Amino acid sequence: MAATGKFIHASTHTGLSIALTNAYVAGAQRQLVPLYANSPGLVGNSKGIARLQALYVHVNTIAAGCTSLTVRLTRDAAGNEPFIGDTTATLSTGITTATQGAITVKIDVDYVHTDANLYVHFKTNSATCTVDQVELTWEE
Repeated sequence: MAATGKFIHASTHTGLSIALTNAYVAGAQRQLVPLYANSPGLVGNSKGIARLQALYVHVNTIAAGCTSLTVRLTRDAAGNEPFIGDTTATLSTGITTATQGAITVKIDVDYVHTDANLYVHFKTNSATCTVDQVELTWEE
C-alpha cells in the first residue's frame, strides 16, 4: 500500500556568507532554494508540487540599526517573478549574542510549477548583516 498522510521536507543551506544591505541586489543578495536539495529520493513529485510551509533565515554580524529583514521568494534568479511577495519580519536576536539572530516567516501556500527551484532574496531595513543559513520547509 502506498504511504498516505503529510510528509514534511526541508531545503536547508548552511555555511552561507551573504552580506545584506537595505536594498535588493539581484546578483548578490539571494540564495537558490531547490525543494529537493535534502530529499534526493523524491522523484515522483519532482515537478515543484508542494505546500510551502515556512522560511527560516539566520544572520550574524548584525550592525547597529538593523532590526528587520524583508524577504521575497521568486521563480527566477533576477527576482522578477515573485511567488511570495515582500514579507518583513523583526529579527529576534540572541539572548547572549545580540549580533546573531533569525526570522521565521510562515508561508502556507501551494506551489505548483514545472521547476522545483525557488530563490530567496533579502534586504535589511537599515545597516547590514550577513545571512549564514536558510531553510525552507514544505509538505507533500
